[in-house]
Formats: sequence, C-alpha cells, structure tokens
Amino acid sequence: MLKKVNRLAKSKDIQKAFARGRTFFNPSFTLKALPSDKEKRFTVVVSTKVYKKAVDRNRLKRIIREHIRKNLNGFKLGNYVIITKPVAARKDEALVLKAAIDILRNIKI
Repeated sequence: MLKKVNRLAKSKDIQKAFARGRTFFNPSFTLKALPSDKEKRFTVVVSTKVYKKAVDRNRLKRIIREHIRKNLNGFKLGNYVIITKPVAARKDEALVLKAAIDILRNIKI
C-alpha cells in the first residue's frame, strides 16, 4: 500500500492533473502527469467499463499500486493519474502489469 503522502486523493488535485497534466498513451492505459515541487503522488482509476465487479477493479488497482510502491524512487516529483482502458480487461494480469510498467517507464517530464 502506498504511504498517505504518496496518494493523490483529493478530487481537486485529480481534476487539476487531468486539465493541466501531460498525457501519455498505451493500448491498455492513459497516464496524466503534472510536475510538482512537493512529492510524488499517484492514483489509479479503473471504471466499471473495464471490470463490472468491484473485486476485479480493486485487484487491478492493488497490483499497479504495489509496483509503484516498489519503484517509487524512480519517479520524478509530480501528480500522476493512471487510467485503465477497457482493453485491459481482455488481457492476462501479467500482460496488464507489463503494460502498466511500460507506460510508467516512458514518462518524460
């Protein structure tokens, strides 16, 4: 689980990242990244269009957050919103995690 200082939880901050953040695309994910001077904060969005069951949505979020937690030092300061696309539901978990790793690795801020 991410520490509280590394969670992007306020809707005001998420909307600001959506509006002003730089966008990175992947077949399975969209990433919005907004540079910041404070700390590295992340949120993962999985809609009901991706998975109907909350159990499946939460599992995908946990998998992605765990990877972020382990590699937190590799990110630059900023706010990051990771949005899952419905294509991810049709892929195996290992392929989805690989796609998430690829998009997080390719951030150029």
